[in-house]
Amino acid sequence: MIEQQAPQLLWQHFAKMSTIPRPSKKEEAIRAFYREYAISKGLEFKEDAIGNIVIKKPATKGYENSPKIILQGHVDMVCQKRDSSDHDFEKDPIALQIQGEWLHATDTTLGADNGIGVAASIAILEDETAEHGPIEVLLTVDEEQGMGGVHNIAPNWLEGEYLLNLDSEKEGVCTVGCAGGTDIVISKELHYDHEARGLFYEVGVEGLKGGHSGIDIHKELGNASQLLAELLANYAHSSALRLASFAGGTLRNAIPRSAKAVVAIHEAHQAEFEAHLVAAGEALKARLKKADDNVAVTFKVVGARATQDAQSSQQCLNLLLLAPCGVIRKSVELPIVETSCNLGVVTINEKDGLRIELLARSVTNGGLDIVRTRAKALAIMVDAFVEEGNAYPAWQPNLESIPFKKLLEAYQVQTGEEMVVSVIHAGLETGLLGEKYPHLQMVSFGPTIKGAHSPDERVHIPSVARFYDLLKLLLRKLK
Repeated sequence: MIEQQAPQLLWQHFAKMSTIPRPSKKEEAIRAFYREYAISKGLEFKEDAIGNIVIKKPATKGYENSPKIILQGHVDMVCQKRDSSDHDFEKDPIALQIQGEWLHATDTTLGADNGIGVAASIAILEDETAEHGPIEVLLTVDEEQGMGGVHNIAPNWLEGEYLLNLDSEKEGVCTVGCAGGTDIVISKELHYDHEARGLFYEVGVEGLKGGHSGIDIHKELGNASQLLAELLANYAHSSALRLASFAGGTLRNAIPRSAKAVVAIHEAHQAEFEAHLVAAGEALKARLKKADDNVAVTFKVVGARATQDAQSSQQCLNLLLLAPCGVIRKSVELPIVETSCNLGVVTINEKDGLRIELLARSVTNGGLDIVRTRAKALAIMVDAFVEEGNAYPAWQPNLESIPFKKLLEAYQVQTGEEMVVSVIHAGLETGLLGEKYPHLQMVSFGPTIKGAHSPDERVHIPSVARFYDLLKLLLRKLK
């Protein structure tokens, strides 16, 4: 059992979190749990209108005059599962399993992002060996679906001077900056023909790894929606093909692992079409070798249904194929991706029309403008509508931050090595928190988590113990 691993307080709280459903925007149960927890421990508790939580703990002896410290994490988790799983994230507990030195979930995301950070913060509230100044544990909601919690946090709600964000995913790395981002949605009404003609196929691209649309964007992983659009558009450029539906991805911040479309072709072209799909599958395997070795193209004959005409179908597929996706630009100053875009969720059907959800990220405002311009240009070409929302700023590094300097010192004491300083191509809540609380001095660190935002998510158990020890050492140094 994971609760028996060190540090036991942290793992006990993480195991408890794993029994409580906590999808983004549906955090009521986990919020209620921490409300009751604070009351039971006699700790000061407050909650704002959107659901962000603060639990306060007084300073330990000798630290009464130390700066106030905020320990920060988000309670929601990305909900992704394998196609074969019937897991219900709104009701079912996460099934934990230990494999060697790693903690996994069974066929779903684990929720270590950011459950480990939350569990570490709560453990500090109970840990009698922890020494620290006055503490505010800030637990935010709706981080994964647009940072709704910190977007709506009041600017005078927090009292802390230093903020330790515990949402980083690589041991030994100190994060001092991150990309900003924005959601872009392209939508269009579509016209369907109800006269069933031709031979209908359901075509899919599946078996991809998926992953975090920021941290993993540089790994050349396949995006199932764009790959499926490519192989269908390739055929439609020379032979008639009509599109009935297209569905790929479930979250705009996760790289899509699978996508399916229903299309109609001329009966006389059956052999040609199937040969095209087989060849496309082989080509994808060769292209994605060592990046996404399990990619597969599937197809089967299905019943007739309403479709768009051939011209409109080709227009939709071309739009998906040309949508900004993947790395747009690498930084020339830092060894990081500067700007990227994820083709996250695609829905095309008679009822909903066309809807494409993109998530653009950049460490510069100009980078986001590039993606906005490309998306708008594509939409104009097909007479579609573009809207934008959930924008959040980049977190600019402050190398004079006291928590940053003290963290480097603590890591040197703990390991005898120098900590890696990093700016990441993912969105942390620190950007928005810094905008609302300009005085805050912030740093971010955490244990090693791999495969975040996918069913391959796992956390390295020994790194969690070292991360927690580092957190306690840092708190002692922030006197």
